[in-house]
Amino acid sequence: MKIKYDAIVGSGANEWYGTIIVSNLRYEDGSAVAVNQFLEFNFRSPANLDATAIQPSFSTWVIDAITADATQIGDGTFDVTAMIRYTTSYTMQPADQITIGVNGDLLTDPQTWLDSFVFAADQAPAISGTVSVTCAPAPDPALAGIAPVLTLTRGDAGVMMPLGYGATDSIAVDQGTYAVTGDSVNTSDQTVIAPLVIDRNTIDVVAGATATLGVTFAPVEYYCALDISIGSLSGLSTETLNVTLTDSTTGETLAVFATTTNHVTSLRKLPPSGMARVSIQNVALDNVDYSFNVPLVTLTNALQTVAIDNSMVKTENVDTTGYTRVAINVTADDPLDRQLPLRLIGGSMNYLQNVTATSQQTAFSALVQPGDYTVVANDFLDTSVVYAVETPSLLSVPASGGAELDVTIEASANLSVRGFPAYLCFGGCANLTPSNQVDFAAARATSVFDYAGTDGAGDSTVYLTDDPQTRATITLARTVETQLGNIQPVLPVMVSYTCNLSLGDTPTILANADAHAHSFSNYILALNIAMEAVDTEHPVPAGFIVNPDFLGACQQANYGATYPMPVRGPLQQALDRWSITAAIPADVSETIAGYVLAVNWLTRTVAPSVTFGWQINLWGVGFSEWIYADDIDPAEMAQQTADYVTSLGVYNAPYAPDFLAIDRYEADDFTQRAYVNGYCYGPREWDRYFDFCKAVSRALKLPVMPWQMPASRIPNTTDPVATNFDSQHWGTGGSCLLGDPAIGSDYHNVHPAILALQFPEAFQQSMGATAEDMFIRSEPFDVSSPLYADFPLRGIFTVLLGGGATTGIVSAIGNPEPWARQKLNAYMNKPITFDQ
Repeated sequence: MKIKYDAIVGSGANEWYGTIIVSNLRYEDGSAVAVNQFLEFNFRSPANLDATAIQPSFSTWVIDAITADATQIGDGTFDVTAMIRYTTSYTMQPADQITIGVNGDLLTDPQTWLDSFVFAADQAPAISGTVSVTCAPAPDPALAGIAPVLTLTRGDAGVMMPLGYGATDSIAVDQGTYAVTGDSVNTSDQTVIAPLVIDRNTIDVVAGATATLGVTFAPVEYYCALDISIGSLSGLSTETLNVTLTDSTTGETLAVFATTTNHVTSLRKLPPSGMARVSIQNVALDNVDYSFNVPLVTLTNALQTVAIDNSMVKTENVDTTGYTRVAINVTADDPLDRQLPLRLIGGSMNYLQNVTATSQQTAFSALVQPGDYTVVANDFLDTSVVYAVETPSLLSVPASGGAELDVTIEASANLSVRGFPAYLCFGGCANLTPSNQVDFAAARATSVFDYAGTDGAGDSTVYLTDDPQTRATITLARTVETQLGNIQPVLPVMVSYTCNLSLGDTPTILANADAHAHSFSNYILALNIAMEAVDTEHPVPAGFIVNPDFLGACQQANYGATYPMPVRGPLQQALDRWSITAAIPADVSETIAGYVLAVNWLTRTVAPSVTFGWQINLWGVGFSEWIYADDIDPAEMAQQTADYVTSLGVYNAPYAPDFLAIDRYEADDFTQRAYVNGYCYGPREWDRYFDFCKAVSRALKLPVMPWQMPASRIPNTTDPVATNFDSQHWGTGGSCLLGDPAIGSDYHNVHPAILALQFPEAFQQSMGATAEDMFIRSEPFDVSSPLYADFPLRGIFTVLLGGGATTGIVSAIGNPEPWARQKLNAYMNKPITFDQ
C-alpha cells in the first residue's frame, strides 16, 4: 500500500538554501506506518546532498545509521535515495518529522521537490518501471554472435541493456526520463559494422508501467582492416618512423601515423577494395640514408597484416668528405651507470650518440656534416632522482676544424618523499562527510587533505584543547586504506596555519604576537595528534602543508628576510602550554626568516615522523595574469619565486621540509569564483602552470606538489549544460590534467554555452573576451591524453585535487559526477613509477 505524507518548504528558505520538512506519514487508508528495521525513501533535490542533510525528529529516539545516495539526473536535478535505520520497531506518528537541508533553490518551483517523495517501510520504495525493447534479426551472419547494447542514461547514471537478435528483452529501471543511445554492432576488427537505428532517442519510464522501444539496423558497412607491423629494422631501433597510407589510384590519404620498430599499428575502417601504398619517410642518420619500398597492398573485406622487414629497406652511405669531428664534453654531478642519448637534428642529416652519464670527454662516433643543428638531450630519472640535462639549444658545425658540444647533468629533485609512494600519485580535499570514504576508495587515492583546527586557519584567537578535524582526517585515511585492502598507503595531509596571510592586511597580522602564540600552540596540538597515529604500518603518520599564502603574500609585499615580526615570545608561550622543554635555537630571530626557521624547527622537534612542506603561489611575483602573456616565460616567474624562497632560508638544513606545494587558485574555471577573479585556463595556460612548477623544482631542487588543482572537466556538446551553469562546476583542470578524448584537439567539441561565456571586461585583455577565445589562443592543443605523463620529469611527485568549494575527488564538493574518480582509478592500474 502506498505511503502518503505532508511536505512543506521550511521557513527562512532563500535561493541558495532551504529545508524540506516531511511529516504525517500514513498509508492511503489512513492507517499508521509501522517500521521494523528501516524506512527508505526516494525524492528529487535541486542540489547534491548526503546523509548529513537528513535530520529525523521522532517522538521516540529510534534512529540508527542514515545513508543517502544522490545522482545528478538533469539540469540542476538530483535523484536521492535515503535510508533511515531503526534501533527497534516503531510506529510513525503524525507529528514525526524528517527535515532535509538543501543547498539549492526550493522556492522557484517547490512542488517539483515536495511532490517527488516515495516512501516504503522495510523495503525499497516502488520507483521502478520496465523498458521493453524489440530488436530486429542480425543484419549479417558475421554479427550473429555479437549482441547489440543500448545505454539508458539519466543524468550521470547509465544502465547497459544487452539485446537479443529477433527477440524482445525487458529491464527494470528507476522512473524518470532516459536518453537512449546505442553503439554500432561490429566485428572485433571492424570489418563488418551495422549502425543501430533506435525508434526514439528518449524514453519516459513511469513506476509500475512498461515503456517500449524498437531497434533495427541501418545498411551494413564493410571495411578492410590492416595491421602494419614494423619489424627489427637494422640501424633504426632508436628512430621514429613516419608512415602514410594512400590509395594508389587516387592518391587519397587513408592514414598517417608515427611508429617505431618492433611495433604494430592497427588501421581500421579502410575501403574494402582497391590497392593501397605504404610510404615511410626517408631517414637520414649517422651518414646513412634509409629509404623504404613496401609492396602495394590489396584491400579486401578482411583483417590483413602488412609485415615490414629489412628486405624493404635500402641503405646508402653518404660521402663524408669535408665532414668534421664533434667532441662531447660531459660534466655530471654524480656518475651514473646509464646511457644518455644525444641527438643533433639537421636539415639533411641527423646524428645520435649515446654517452655514459658521467663526467668525460668523448665524441660523436660519426663525422658530422657542417651546418646548424638543433640539439636534443632529455632530462631523465634514476632511482627517484630527476637529472636535468643542459646543452646549447643550437650547435653550429663549421666547414673546417672541429666543434664541441657541452653537456651538463645535474641532480635535481628527489621524488622519494616520506609518506608518499614511489610513483606519481593523486589525493584530494575531504569534507569529512560519510560519502568521503567511498569516494576516495573509488578513486584509489593515496592521500586525503583537510584543514586542521576549528576554523581551519590556525584558530588565532583561542587555545584549542582538541582537534577533531585532524583526528577525523587521520581516521578517514585509515578507513580508506582498509577499504582498499591495505594494498597501498593513504596519507592524511593537514593544512595548518601558524600565521594566516590569506586574509590580506599582511603587516597587521605579522605583528600580532597573541595570534602567533595561539596558532603555534594549535599547530603543536595537531602535530601531537599525528604522532599518536604512528605504528608499524604507518611510520609516517601524516603530512602537513604549512601556512598557505604566507610566502606569496610576503613576496608580493616585497618583505625581505629581515622584516620584523614577533617570533620567540609567541613560540615560547606555545611550548610552555604543552610543557615542551626544548630550547628555541639561538638563530630564531624576530624576523620573517626567523619565523620560517621557527616553524621548521618546531615541526621537526615535536613531530619528527611527519612529512611536511610550505606552499607558494603563482601570484607571489605580484600578479597572476602573467600566465596569459606571450612575452613572459614561466621560468622567469619561477626563478623570482625560487629566489625569494631561498632568501628566507625556507629549505635550509638542518630542519628542511620535505616538499613544496604550489597553488594556482582553487576554483573550477567556468565558475564565477574563477573567471571573475581572472582565473580561467585553457590547455595553454595549464601547460604553462606546470612549466612553472618544473622551473621552481629545478631552481630549488625540490619535489613539488601542485595543490588544490580543480578536477572539473570541459563539458562536450552532448552534456546537460544549464543556462546558468555556475552551480554545475564545469572547468578545464580535470580535462587537461587527466585527459579528455571527448574534447580532443577541437574546441568545437566544447558545449556552445561554455564557448559563449563572457569574461569580465577587466580581464579581457589577458584572458580574451570569451571562453572560445581562450581555446583558440591554445591552438594547436590536444587534451586526448593526460598532461601528467611527464610530471616526474617536471619534479612533480604528487597532485592534490579540489578544495573547499572546488571539484576534486569527493562527490559532496563541486561536481558530484564520478568522472575524475574513474580516471584516477584507471590510472592506478599502471601508475608512473620513479624508478626509470
